[in-house]
Amino acid sequence: MPDDVRLILNRTSEPPRVLHREDCPTIQHQVRGDVREERPRGGFAILESYEDGLSLIGPVEGVDRSYYTASYVTIEQLASVGRYRRCKTCAPDAPDGPPPLQVHRKKAENLEASDIGRVSVDGAIERIEHSSEGTTVTLNGGVVLTLGAGDTVSFPKKPQSA
Repeated sequence: MPDDVRLILNRTSEPPRVLHREDCPTIQHQVRGDVREERPRGGFAILESYEDGLSLIGPVEGVDRSYYTASYVTIEQLASVGRYRRCKTCAPDAPDGPPPLQVHRKKAENLEASDIGRVSVDGAIERIEHSSEGTTVTLNGGVVLTLGAGDTVSFPKKPQSA
């Protein structure tokens, strides 16, 4: 791969992430750092403070902006980034990412006492709590997953024996 080509690993809402060349037309908004979202800002702020401890408070208006960002990676870093696939538009000259993990998914609302102790892809389940807001799953190491209706927990499939 030429030294002047830079790679960008794009985070997506669903795995796997997508690897692009910097010149890929599908991610130019990230490369340029375009404005992602503008939200009006309102409220009150201290405009002046006086010696007697009193303050002048007034309305504040403005706009909060968030920007797209590009996550640059090198070929050497790809081995440690986890799952990704190459973009079909720009087809970067890079190795394919690792194959998807074979998993069995179980809806959060269907988790039960027999699932305590099972090892999910995120860790071993230590506690399951169902409530009207959803399901809370506590994993080993204190990691807590808060899951809504329809969310799933993934368990690795056992390899088939020959």
